[in-house]
Order: sequence, then structure tokens, then C-alpha cells
Amino acid sequence: MLFTWLLLGGLICLFAPASLTGKLKLAYNYIFSWPLDNLSLAGSAMPSLNAVDNPGKQETAAQQQQLENLIANLRAQVQDAQDQIAQLQRLRAVPQWDRMGFVLADVTRTGRTQDLLFINRGRKDHIAVGQYVLGDMSVIGTISDVWAQRAVVKLITERTSKIPATIGESDLARVMDGDRSGNVGKIRLVPADHAVHVGDKVYARKVPGLLDVSIIAAKVTQCGRDPENPSMLDITVQPVCDIANLARVAVIVPAPQQ
Repeated sequence: MLFTWLLLGGLICLFAPASLTGKLKLAYNYIFSWPLDNLSLAGSAMPSLNAVDNPGKQETAAQQQQLENLIANLRAQVQDAQDQIAQLQRLRAVPQWDRMGFVLADVTRTGRTQDLLFINRGRKDHIAVGQYVLGDMSVIGTISDVWAQRAVVKLITERTSKIPATIGESDLARVMDGDRSGNVGKIRLVPADHAVHVGDKVYARKVPGLLDVSIIAAKVTQCGRDPENPSMLDITVQPVCDIANLARVAVIVPAPQQ
């Protein structure tokens, strides 16, 4: 009987005029709009309620973020390790340097006079006073002070710096002094008849136990007769390395015994 009445109602709605069915639709919307709206609001509020009532989900999200941060940190460490390996490979690629050991160090800060560098390696890494320091494959200075895990690099431009040096292909041995004017050095006591030109390369001379071979350090930027001693040249040199923008250096240490 119920089926018969429902079938009859459906047929009436099917064949009823459009104007009548439209009115029925409007009446339905009017009657049931309030409960339907409340149900939709309740459904939209469910996720936030679940988040409050289910702290386990928040904890899971925090753990996932920690894992992502850990992965990001590991990737950065791998990249840094790859950069160090590449730098060591470049140092080892010079055949004459195979008897020297190298310790890579990060530059932590510069001194007030800009003639000192602080690095994050020290006695624990076999760093010692007097060892030569390379930047961009050139000598930039020597270790002047050492602590357990840090050290100071005295640059070749520091006024008390004294580096045994030669100019160009000459075997004339002289000393490259730091200059008070900053960012330059001086080579004195070179005879005026000695051929020296602007642009000539200046090499840190071999020092047994510290430097096995001569390594480039600077270039000549000015050359003329010394006003105080015209029989000698007054030579100004400048580091070939852009020391101001150095982030990492290599300290030359005794090579491990084979």
C-alpha cells in the first residue's frame, strides 16, 4: 500500500505543471534551509574540533617538521663536505705540494686593523705558530697565535709581517714586509739596477719545515727609486688573493708520515 501511494505521488509530481512544482521546490527550500545550513556549519567546524580533541595529529605534524629540518641540515652538511673535498683535491693536484699537509679552516672574523684573520682551527688540529696559510692557492700570511680550537692568521700586509720572498724568476732573496698603510707590502734593499716591473709576481720563498716550495703571494703594484736611498728600489706589492672576501683558508701542516 505504501509503495502504491509513493508511486502515485511520484507520477503526480512528474506530470504536474512546472509552475506547481516550482512552488513546491521553493517551499521545500524555505522549510529545510535552517537545518541544512546548521548541518553544513557543523561539518566545516569538525576539522578544527578534531585538531583540538586530537593532539596526536599536532604532535605528528611537529615530528614531520623536525624530520624535514633534519634532512635540510644533513643536505647542508653534505654540501659543505663536498666543497671541502673539492678544495683539498685542488691543493693535492699540484705535484710539488704532495709533501705538505693541509688543514682547512673557516674564517670566523677579521681583526680591527683588517690585517688579521681568526679561524676555527687550533692546536687540536695540529695548528702551530709560524705555519703558512693559503687563500685561493696563494700565501696570505702565517699563524701568529694559537688556542685549542682557534687561531690567528697574521696577513702579509700586517705591519710586523716578514715573509722571505723573491720577485719573478729572480733568485734575489729579500724580505716582504707588511706596510702601515694597510693592504700592501714592501720589498726593500733591491738594487736600483735590478729589473723589476709592475705586475711581476712575488713568491713566498721556500722555508724548510714550513714551506717545501715557493708559492705565489703578491704582485708588484709600484716600483721606483727609494727617495731615502736612490741606489735601491722602493717596491710596493699587493696580495694576489681577495682576502677581504675569503671564507675558508688552508693551513700548511707537516704531512702525515707514510
